[in-house]
Amino acid sequence: MNSVPQAQALIVDDDRDICSLLGRLLDREGIAVETAHDGNAALELVNRLRPDVLILDIKMPNSDGMDLLRRIRRTHPGLPVVMMTAFAGVSQAVEAMKIGAVDYLPKPFDNRKVVPLVREAVARRGGGAAASGGGAGETGLRRSLAGMMGSSAAVMALADELEPVVGTDFSIVIQGETGTGKEVIARTIHRFSRRAAGPFVAVDCGAIAENLLENELFGHERGAYTGADRREMGKFEAAAGGTLFLDEIGNLPLKAQAALLRALQERVICRVGGTTPIPVDVRLVAASNEHFDQAVANGSFREDLWYRLNEFHVRLPALRDRRDDILHLAEIFRGQLAEELDRPVPAFSRAARQRLVGFDWPGNVRELRSVVRRTCLLDKPEIEADDLRLRSRPRHEPCPGNEAQELPLGELSLSQIVSDNIARVERAMLVKALRHTRGNKAEAARLLKVDYKTIYNKLKRFDITREEIGCDREKD
Repeated sequence: MNSVPQAQALIVDDDRDICSLLGRLLDREGIAVETAHDGNAALELVNRLRPDVLILDIKMPNSDGMDLLRRIRRTHPGLPVVMMTAFAGVSQAVEAMKIGAVDYLPKPFDNRKVVPLVREAVARRGGGAAASGGGAGETGLRRSLAGMMGSSAAVMALADELEPVVGTDFSIVIQGETGTGKEVIARTIHRFSRRAAGPFVAVDCGAIAENLLENELFGHERGAYTGADRREMGKFEAAAGGTLFLDEIGNLPLKAQAALLRALQERVICRVGGTTPIPVDVRLVAASNEHFDQAVANGSFREDLWYRLNEFHVRLPALRDRRDDILHLAEIFRGQLAEELDRPVPAFSRAARQRLVGFDWPGNVRELRSVVRRTCLLDKPEIEADDLRLRSRPRHEPCPGNEAQELPLGELSLSQIVSDNIARVERAMLVKALRHTRGNKAEAARLLKVDYKTIYNKLKRFDITREEIGCDREKD
């Protein structure tokens, strides 16, 4: 007699035939099945049965699967949820995974893929007979990234690179150009980690004033400063048991870097104005569009903090380096807009699709999303190539100041040479942007697709004067 408890799945769909078909497939593999046909019945069964996996339809006449997912995530955060959706609702399934679903099952589904997908979801719950025997040929991480980013070789290689580390507590550094989806990757790492039931807390280090960063990260005690009329916890405490994501970490001032290093090494923090050490249990994921070799070399980023953060490092490919994903992403954004407006939006003509794929997308996925949303608002049956209004540019436009020069071969390491030249190009582009905006830093930040704090920090780092910009004074 088998002493291993039988795994149990709860299927929620108003289509009784779908429930019956899925039930037969899972029952044949030794997975017990219960079914519900509306949200209230589903909640009652979840509370009573405590199933190992919930298979939930997104669209039901009398209840919304997305709302039910949100309620389940609040009341049963450790329950793996697999969403079912028709092909046209793939963009909504991607949104469901952002909320907390572990995977999605497109209708009509391939019977051969159902059981491996459910087994993997049950394994995430941590028990049940279905957790062993017969693994999925394609991992949930690969399917999740393929749904959100596309299934190009570059994305699949990224998934394979992340696979060994997502289940650990390693600190991870994500690097990539602005708009490549660094927070999407950070949230995916959290969702597939052992901390998935805990909170995911994001901090944009470039959007917080320098004198407020430590308060934001570590909180403050009552009376710590004028106006601090009560104790407030910081992001480290808010992320307890989960993941803390520090975006644009290169913008951290040196004082905050020192405090962060101490928190990571000792696993304790002190609130601003306090002296009592507070233990913290978080996994740190950091992201930046900067080259850390350069930042460490010029002293703007602590070398010891970099080594402590960089237990695992991943670089996201630019969209121009994964062109096979462009149309997939464009259709996701088009579907999201149709759902947002609650009406059909025009499709892309063949010429428009070719233009989308052929464009280099300097702003990456963020720029593609903006173009798709703007263009699909047009009141016409089909989007033509000219409607996209994509400014053509040479595929490999040379960077300013990149003329041939005598490199100090044999005197400096390759990384030092690269760092020096990156800094020179950054400085030249910053001066060019500020000249164009007549010293307006906020407008320069928009032109260069970086945050305002990055512009402010680089002005100080490169010691750029008003005379170089060619205006009487800098403007905010």
